[in-house]
Amino acid sequence: MMAYDADGTRLFSCGTNKEGESYLVEWNDREVAVKRTYHGLGKRPGGVVQFDTTKNRFLAAGEEFMVKFWDMDNEDILTITNAEGGLPASPCIRFNKEGVLLAVSTSDDSIKVLANADGIRLLRTLENSAS
Repeated sequence: MMAYDADGTRLFSCGTNKEGESYLVEWNDREVAVKRTYHGLGKRPGGVVQFDTTKNRFLAAGEEFMVKFWDMDNEDILTITNAEGGLPASPCIRFNKEGVLLAVSTSDDSIKVLANADGIRLLRTLENSAS
């Protein structure tokens, strides 16, 4: 899987090599070379690691029944969450346009929405306007 960041200036790819190790990298598309390799992905027995970017700052990947987060400018993992359980081995993930909400697929074919502080405020505003 490959994707550009929000402003289309940074190219990322994610996959699994022949040894079953997952990888997430940023490409220098002018030189067709890996610019940065992000650490923290595990070993997968096949399958696709889903990932997304937001606000030209953060990366998130669904892997090992969890969601893992990186700052785009740092190779080391920022944080990990299991979203209170119920995630498949490689959950599908997608940030909203503002990057404050993250939709995550679950094992029972539903969706969990993860939110940062701004996302919680947005959800409360939507909830109050619906009442």
